[in-house]
Amino acid sequence: MKLSLHNIRIMIKKEFTLVMRDPKLRAIMIVPPILMSLVFGYAVNTDVTNVSFAVFDRDRTSLSREFLQQFIASPYFEMYAYLDSPKQSLRLIEKGDIDFYLEIPNNFGKNVKIGKPVALQVILDGTDSSRASVIQSYINALTLSYVQERFISTIKIKVMQRLQSGISSGTIELIPRYWFNQDLKSINFYLPGVIAMLISLITIMLTAMSIVKEREAGTMEQIKVSPLKPNEYIIGKLIPFAIIAFVDIIVITAIAIFWFGIPFRGSFVFLLLCGAIYIISTLAIGLFISTVSSTQQQAMLSSFMFFVPAILFSGVIFPIYSMPVIFQLITYINPMRYFVEIVRSVFLKGTGITCLWQHMLILLIMGITILRISVWQFGKRTG
Repeated sequence: MKLSLHNIRIMIKKEFTLVMRDPKLRAIMIVPPILMSLVFGYAVNTDVTNVSFAVFDRDRTSLSREFLQQFIASPYFEMYAYLDSPKQSLRLIEKGDIDFYLEIPNNFGKNVKIGKPVALQVILDGTDSSRASVIQSYINALTLSYVQERFISTIKIKVMQRLQSGISSGTIELIPRYWFNQDLKSINFYLPGVIAMLISLITIMLTAMSIVKEREAGTMEQIKVSPLKPNEYIIGKLIPFAIIAFVDIIVITAIAIFWFGIPFRGSFVFLLLCGAIYIISTLAIGLFISTVSSTQQQAMLSSFMFFVPAILFSGVIFPIYSMPVIFQLITYINPMRYFVEIVRSVFLKGTGITCLWQHMLILLIMGITILRISVWQFGKRTG
């Protein structure tokens, strides 16, 4: 079937005009990229900061104060109070004034000097188990750092003595390094996934609601008797929303890089290419929803009925590896899963086509399959 570029151009121009005139469609196009970027950038953040604590120092020596200074100087901790009695700690934790209580025992300084193990008592508010676990890891890391700094010279001397006597020290020092997200910032993980979420939301809803709106207004009947072929109508309808999706990718990427300082190590052109492949799927889903919806309200509800499960099974918010096996299998039929992995890899790892070609191929196959089904269903509905 030969397509008329003139008819497609007219359809594209008409669609852009309709979108810009419709307050609902205009709001869907503009508000979500900015709002969701800010929400995920600031609100959806599992990093733990401003950890408030109180301390009771039984030892009161220069070494105990030196150890305490490690917490005070840390950007993660804020000292709330220096207690005179451990009994005060319970009330502070109950009121939520502090996140944990630290008690430095007697003979802390003496034991530290001779290298004898020291037992520190730490009481944490376990109401939020995730926060408590992260705080515990911070305390462990800071304590380990202090011990290493304090005893590094002593350790070296002991090791040298043992080596000189032909005896293995049996000491293993673990030096962890984190690649691609050196500071382990959760925003670096979450925000790139917003691109996939927004592209899905905008293209699906705009496509579905726009076509249904024409059916409600009765213009679909006029199109049937016009020289415009069904395929020309579909192409003219989908291209404007694809362009809007590309603009949103650029906007969200700019916000992530320049506003939130998220590293971008890959190729932006490659990201757009992968976005184009993914957009085929989302536009096709929006087209399919339009064929099973009679009103704009139904189209919006159907879009959300697809959108919410797609997010839950994509790994944007909840890690796929923590899901039950049956739900992990379901994620393989979700196009968003593959695009989320692509976006995160491009942002944080700088990964290219050599590593992601399988994801791209799966997305392309899914997109073409869904599009063919949607076009067939559309022809059946309008025929």
